[in-house]
Amino acid sequence: VGLLDSDDPAEVAAAAAQNEGSISIQMEEIRNHPKVEVRKEHYEKATVYDPPNVFSVFIPSFTVLFAFFVVPILSVELIREREEGTLRRLVSAPIGRSSIVVGKILAFLLVVILQVAIVFGVANLAFGMPLGDSPLGLLILTLAMGFAATALGLMLAGLSKSRSQANSLGLMVVFGIGVLGGCFPLGPVLLSRTGGFLGMISKLTPQAHALEGYRIILVEGGGVVDVLPQVGVLLAMGIVFFLIARWRFKF
Repeated sequence: VGLLDSDDPAEVAAAAAQNEGSISIQMEEIRNHPKVEVRKEHYEKATVYDPPNVFSVFIPSFTVLFAFFVVPILSVELIREREEGTLRRLVSAPIGRSSIVVGKILAFLLVVILQVAIVFGVANLAFGMPLGDSPLGLLILTLAMGFAATALGLMLAGLSKSRSQANSLGLMVVFGIGVLGGCFPLGPVLLSRTGGFLGMISKLTPQAHALEGYRIILVEGGGVVDVLPQVGVLLAMGIVFFLIARWRFKF
């Protein structure tokens, strides 16, 4: 900056040499004792995180949401048949009431199974979404989810007084518990796995347990035994819904 222009050139040169020597000593100290250590490793020794296929996260969520759309459809259909007298005519025939209800459940259960099979099949062929190593586990889990969904539809049919009420309640239930169950994912972590209050509430919905089961099979390579807890919860919920429907539904 010109402060040493009037000084003795020999002194200026000596000061410059002293500065260079001091800097050299400090640089050597940094090389010998670095503040940050850099260590090189071969890739085969490193832990590699393989993120799940993005479609394995989002496709099951929307598939479970769509599967529960049988709830308003089934409840509206049952009330329509009751209002038109179709159910009364069936009851007058030599057919037990349990057979009629089981027939309704099986019909809509088949719809859920076909829906899941088509969506997962297209996702696998078009987007490379893995289907896991347990087709039997997928089938059992889907059956349990379908039973819970259809039984929930029967329960709403028993609690509703009209088709419009059943449709409105059904859509509220589908989207309301769908959100709480994690059918609208904001990231790769399931809502039921986040912990806290929302995670606890999420576990009270059938959608959360269906999504947990699909995550175990599709992403984590689980099998039938691994999803038995989720299957058990879905069946238990379905039985509760069915018992309420049997108590409240009028033919």
